[in-house]
Amino acid sequence: MPFHLVPPRDRKLFRLVKKAETLSLVKGRSLYAAGDPAKDVYLVRSGFVRLVLPGMERARPERTVAVALPWEMFGDEALTEGHRRYGAVAGSTCSVNALPKGAVLAGLKTARSSLDAYLEGQERELHRLRHAQGGSHGPTAAQRLAEVLIEMGARCGEPSGRGTVLSEKLTHQVLADLSGAHRATVTTLLNDWLYEGILGATPDNRLALKRPGDLWILAGYHPPTELPAR
Repeated sequence: MPFHLVPPRDRKLFRLVKKAETLSLVKGRSLYAAGDPAKDVYLVRSGFVRLVLPGMERARPERTVAVALPWEMFGDEALTEGHRRYGAVAGSTCSVNALPKGAVLAGLKTARSSLDAYLEGQERELHRLRHAQGGSHGPTAAQRLAEVLIEMGARCGEPSGRGTVLSEKLTHQVLADLSGAHRATVTTLLNDWLYEGILGATPDNRLALKRPGDLWILAGYHPPTELPAR
């Protein structure tokens, strides 16, 4: 699953990035498919990449299981396995760097904070997958969607007043996939929260998390005393 690279902190890894060739992808372009040989790890420089699995419905050939955002690495199965667990598709016009897996692994071994961030990301992903399971005793679609929005705000939120604006435009279908809900349900919830002022929208249709504390409550958590700034 994706983890965030901080250039001033992760100098050895960042040197790899500066030397790497940049690949430009248009929205919908496949970078690799599930089952392909896993040779490189990738870093998103701009835009975002969807990690996908085959869909369960004929009308939807794939579903998004995670997104890699700017300055996040993905394709980490190259470090431990011979083949891709997920496909990777450009979620928007984006640019990525291909990084040799051996050099990335060496960089992680000498960058303790990056390795810790990588392992914490794996733990968060396991928690998200467990929390995304629905059912009579599981969280509601509203709880799961609110949690996804909180996570996106932490990963790609730009401060705006007392809230944040997401730097990337995620479609309702992507948000539905990430929250384990139907797209129509997500659209209804987003419209309700826009009407209530919990969310907002920028002129270029990016989501604004205007009242993050309310999203924490909707997700079933106590809001932090001081919401973290990115």
